[in-house]
Amino acid sequence: MKSVYTNTVERGILTSAYKREIKQSISESKRATLSNMKSMIETHQDHVQSQTGTILRVALFFGSIIMIIS
Repeated sequence: MKSVYTNTVERGILTSAYKREIKQSISESKRATLSNMKSMIETHQDHVQSQTGTILRVALFFGSIIMIIS
């Protein structure tokens, strides 16, 4: 025989409202994670570009020093 509950507290934690709240929480969590990943990728890309620029400057500097000495 199936029990009939009149209020949501008696029905337990697996109510549809609770499930909606969990889904919303997961959705918000995924959005935050995706935005964190995007910003991390952008930061890494900027860092790599900065390193590449520095390496090229140092190489150009040493190349010019060698040209001057020769």
